[in-house]
Amino acid sequence: MSDTNPDSNEVFLIIADAWKEGESDPVNVHILFKSEPEEDVIQAALEILASEGFAEAEISEIGTLKEQPEEEPYLSGYNTALSGQVAMIEFDGSSEEDEDEDEE
Repeated sequence: MSDTNPDSNEVFLIIADAWKEGESDPVNVHILFKSEPEEDVIQAALEILASEGFAEAEISEIGTLKEQPEEEPYLSGYNTALSGQVAMIEFDGSSEEDEDEDEE
């Protein structure tokens, strides 16, 4: 018997760098979705990226969110995933360090 309850509030969070065909710079993406217990979450994440036009990806982190996040964009993404849909958050080339510098 599996430990994963399909009715639980557990949402997978996959973080990856992904490349569109012919692009040299990756896009940092965070994918939030629910998964069936027998489903391979890495394969599912790669299929999601392929369906969005990404030709290549390097997954850097895999985790789960077990509680509702407090901040956007993860709050909306979490709720979208709980509804059975996939949420994909794309970040542009600016880093969090750049944002921190703007606040000083």
